Amino acid sequence: MIAVVIFVILVAIFLLNLLIAQLNGAYQVVYEDMVGYARLNRAATIVTTLEQVSEKRWSRFLQSQKFEERLEFGEGDIGLPGGLQVTETSNAKPTNVAAIRRFGGSTSRATPWPE
Repeated sequence: MIAVVIFVILVAIFLLNLLIAQLNGAYQVVYEDMVGYARLNRAATIVTTLEQVSEKRWSRFLQSQKFEERLEFGEGDIGLPGGLQVTETSNAKPTNVAAIRRFGGSTSRATPWPE
């Protein structure tokens, strides 16, 4: 008799854990859908707002962003144009390997690539 009671308690605990796991999975799916719909609504709001901006004001905004100027990756290291430069503290995303490798010297196609 005691073994049956213990078995029923263990089955009840297992089924409750299974129910919690199912509810957690359903919540994650609903949350991902919610985030997707929020992004779609935000994009629709931006599009409708941009339709109301005059051409002159939009041109002034683009000129103020200075997309034609080259961005500086580091001190003296001028990169590509067409972006927005955001500075952050050096300890925000620590890394031991440089993501951009630069080589000095001639840019002639006849010069061999450094090893």
